[in-house]
Amino acid sequence: MTVASPAALGAVLARQAETLRALADVTVQQREALQNGRLELLQDLFRDLQNLGFSAEALENQRAKMAAELAGQLACEPKVSAICERLRGDDAASLKETASALELAVRKLQSEMQILAGLVDENQRLGGMMIAEWRRLQGMYPSRPGVDFRG
Repeated sequence: MTVASPAALGAVLARQAETLRALADVTVQQREALQNGRLELLQDLFRDLQNLGFSAEALENQRAKMAAELAGQLACEPKVSAICERLRGDDAASLKETASALELAVRKLQSEMQILAGLVDENQRLGGMMIAEWRRLQGMYPSRPGVDFRG
């Protein structure tokens, strides 16, 4: 068990940022696989995403607990900004820097996920249009005995 300290909290924030950057990288790989029609790769990437998601969740729980403990020691809210206000010198500067790196990683991941969601929506619309057109064509050319429209 790690004792709550500015350095320990900073280490958890750094690991969170690293994990979120890895999640963003996997999201980019998913987008590229989807664009290139490499559906077999998507399954592996979904597994990677799930594993990284579990890690991110565990780190978030660890961060919340450590921030609460440190905030209790410093008599402040369990927010990095409030904790940094109670710290002096290098501890505050280092923690702020690490928190900024985490915030940047969060924004990058959100951006990549938004792009991927847009691509998935576009693919769903295209699939829906193709199915509707297929059904329309099938209705124009009803099947005859022994003939199958599907090939």
